Amino acid sequence: MRRLPAVQFLTLDDSAFTAVEQAERVCQGGVRWVQLRAKGLPTDAWILLASQVVAVAHAHGAICTINDSPEVALASAADGVHLGKHDGSPASARKLLGPHKLIGVTLNSLDDLVRLTEGSPDYVGVGPLRSTATKVGHAPVHTEASLRNLIVAAAPLPAYVIGGVIAADFPFLKSLGASGAAMSGAIARASEPLSAASIVTAAGQVCWGSESPA
Repeated sequence: MRRLPAVQFLTLDDSAFTAVEQAERVCQGGVRWVQLRAKGLPTDAWILLASQVVAVAHAHGAICTINDSPEVALASAADGVHLGKHDGSPASARKLLGPHKLIGVTLNSLDDLVRLTEGSPDYVGVGPLRSTATKVGHAPVHTEASLRNLIVAAAPLPAYVIGGVIAADFPFLKSLGASGAAMSGAIARASEPLSAASIVTAAGQVCWGSESPA
């Protein structure tokens, strides 16, 4: 199984920085996984933005995945796609992207585990850990027990916890069996995302090891 970086950064539309600027700063800060989450863009503009973010990530030796759209991931030469509960099927994404691209799926509850039988996903995003303003209408917040159960049930796929995560949460998340964390607002809303990313990267290395993708 491919070893993935422990910290995944999701771009934020309402940051003071553009998605390209966010990607550049977090990669300079050591983050080695960027997920472009851009809502409401026409397809052509989405592909153009994705191509720019992918280029930034790759220039820093980082991987870049696209939220929601396998088609945009393919057109922008991204490293894969992340599919939420209401996005297309992992099987369709795998058919389009092929065997070597990353496919991640969101698991909010044990009922979502059926998605792991489709398309051989590579990792799961689980949560939310806590309520967050970065995603409107998110799923109910987990208890410690329910989050642990979901991570265990998804094994052996690596699980990345999302939802208001901060660096101080990393030891707790690791104790639940998580392989890493997906973060957005804690970095993108910082006055200087590069500094915030550096702190997060250092904390991730202490907790989970190297940030370099395999």
